[in-house]
Formats: sequence, C-alpha cells, structure tokens
Amino acid sequence: MLMSSRRYHRIFALAITGSAVALASACADTPLDVGARLDDIDASAPPPSFTPQDSGGDSDAPSLESPKLCIATSCTEPYTTCGNGYPCSVNLDTDSNNCGECGKVCPSQFGNLHMSSTCVAGACRPLCAKEPAGGKFWVFADCNTVLEDGCETNTSTDPSNCGACGNKCADGVRCIDGKCGCDAGLIDCGGECIDPRNNDDHCGACGNACSWPTNAPEPPPHMEYGCVDNQCGQLRCQDWWGDTWADCDKDPKNGCEVFVGLSYTDTDPNNCGKCGNKCTAGQVCWDLNEDYHPECLCANPTQTLCGTIDTSNLGCYDLLSDPDNCGTCFTKCEAWHENTTATCRKGICETGCAPGWGDCDFNPNNGCETNLMVSDGHCGQCGNHCDTQAGQPCINGQCAMTECDAGTVTK
Repeated sequence: MLMSSRRYHRIFALAITGSAVALASACADTPLDVGARLDDIDASAPPPSFTPQDSGGDSDAPSLESPKLCIATSCTEPYTTCGNGYPCSVNLDTDSNNCGECGKVCPSQFGNLHMSSTCVAGACRPLCAKEPAGGKFWVFADCNTVLEDGCETNTSTDPSNCGACGNKCADGVRCIDGKCGCDAGLIDCGGECIDPRNNDDHCGACGNACSWPTNAPEPPPHMEYGCVDNQCGQLRCQDWWGDTWADCDKDPKNGCEVFVGLSYTDTDPNNCGKCGNKCTAGQVCWDLNEDYHPECLCANPTQTLCGTIDTSNLGCYDLLSDPDNCGTCFTKCEAWHENTTATCRKGICETGCAPGWGDCDFNPNNGCETNLMVSDGHCGQCGNHCDTQAGQPCINGQCAMTECDAGTVTK
C-alpha cells in the first residue's frame, strides 16, 4: 500500500535532515526544515511518485483496477479549516501563514542573513534573497550549506562563486553582476564594464581621461575633440543630452551640419535620431524611451499614436487590446465591482470574474460574489453542488472524494 504524498514528504525530510539546526533567537519560534541547500529547493516541484514496473507482457501479472471513490465528509490532506475561514480552504503544505498546522507562520525576515522562508510540503523552507543595490540587484546564495550564517555568498560579486556556487572566475578576473569579467569589447574599470573606444574618462584604457588638446584649432561647427576609436583628441560630432548633431554629407569642412537630436523647435522628422531616418505621415519624431535620442514613433502598424508633444503624454498603443486605451486613446477599462477584471477585446471594454470567482447570483451590481474554490453550492463552477447533506466539502474547486471499499460510489 502506497503511503500518502504528505506522509512521504515528512519521512523524507526526517531522513535527509539528520539533526535539527537551531536558528538565531530572532526566528527561534518558527524552526526551519533544512534538509537541503537553501537555494537548491524548488518550491514548485511535485512530490515523488511511484510507478509499477512494466510486466513485460506477462499475461499472469495482476491487473491494476481503478480505485473506488466515495464522497468525503471531512477535509482531505493537506487541506484543513483554520479559525473561522471557509471549510477545508487552507493548504497546510503551501500556506506560509499556516505551514504544517494552523497559525504557524514562516518568517520573512532574518536580519542580515539575506534570506526569507516559504512553506514547502508543510515545512518552512529557507529562501535566499535578491536585494537591490545601487540600481542593480545582488543575488545571495547558501554556498557553505551552514544555516547559522544564512545566505552568506553574494553571487553577483564573488569571483569564487560568480553567478552560482562553485563557479570560479579566472585569476585576476572580477565578478561583475554575476558574470566573470566583461563582454567582448568592454574593459573592467573599478568593477564597471566600460567601452574604451569612446569614453572620455577611460579612453583606450582605464583611467586615461581625455582633455582638450593643446594648441588645437577651433573645431568645425557642432564638432568637438574627444575619444574616438580609443584615441583622445579626435574630432567628433556633438552629442550632449539631446543636443546631438550628425555629419550627414560627409564633408568635414562644414562640420556636423544636421541636427538629429531632441528639441521642441528643431527636431527633424527627415533625420530623426540619425541621418536619413524619415518619419512617415502620422508619425512624430520624439524620444519616447528617454535615451535622449529621438525615434519615429509608432512604427508598429498595429499601434496608434496618442497624445501630443505639448501635453507630454505621447504613447503608442494597440486600441484593439490595450485596457488603458480601448477603442480610443486614453479610454481606460475599469473593473468597478468586487472580484472582477477589466479587459479590452476588439476595441470594446469587457468585464469578467477574477480567477476562482463566479457571478452565481447573476447580479452584476455585487460583482463576482462567489468563491468557486470553497463554495459547496458552487464548487468549481456556478451551480455545481457538493453533497452538503452528507457533509461533502468543496476543496480547491472540487467536491471532495476519497478512496473507499464500500459506500456510495460515483461513476
């Protein structure tokens, strides 16, 4: 007889854990099951299953009959009822506020240990953190498998564990954002990957800052001296925060004669962002992605240009499917009632029930009032009644059944 999935997980956790390790006093009230490396646990992995061996065509082998199912009159594992909630609505295997038992909360803060926890198979399992740092994220891992120091390794910067535990960078190579060294063409300058070909502070090499060349003649119009192809003191077109020029006629005598940058008065739709980039009728030359280099907006034929430059609300939207611009610009679809969602379909706003909810009283004024996951009168869908006289609960959108040897059997 096969053991239940829940019982298997408990026995498996005991087998691999060996001995319990106490957490710091901050989390002593909620111990963690630490049978595996913190960052190796897959919370979505299904429990192990058992499959009978192939009989190899032996006609004498016993056939496996489908088990008989009877109406369940109590919660089936791992579901239970906690407090005054819906009957059998709590999954003790996955609920981090009721992990393994009602009221057992998996802690989310562990001080400076760079970790949190979640509920897996009825036990609080630790998770390593991903934390913001200077506009980026640092990813931590438990590389020494010691619970007391939590997720001690920053895999975003550690050259011995770069991107993953045990991934060692070559000697002298820094770990930058979880990668050993920089991409081809870039160099590592103080932990930042730099393109030395055109960087005035690191021209050709780290720390080689360019300055205005001594006794250099006045540059042609809209040109300046700077780093070009790894060398300082080279002439180039001006490009300063939208004040961008280009040498479209390739004549060095007249300098960079075409403005390809961003300005309310001088933006050129015939040279939008670069030489010869001409916007079509109905398009606007503007910097929508805020990189200080304009582009012809709404190049995608399914999108419509909404707004104006003067009102600073330019955008490209698909009016057939965008819930914030449905049918016409800036027409937003709203979900006014409880447990409802709003969508845009073929340019028309539609409302529907949120997943797991139903409008079973057909009254649009109170929204989708029925929880289809737990309602014994509308289990899984409106009108699907469980056998309430027998005490059959609705569990996760299904009327509860159990294996049996006798009793009322369903087909």
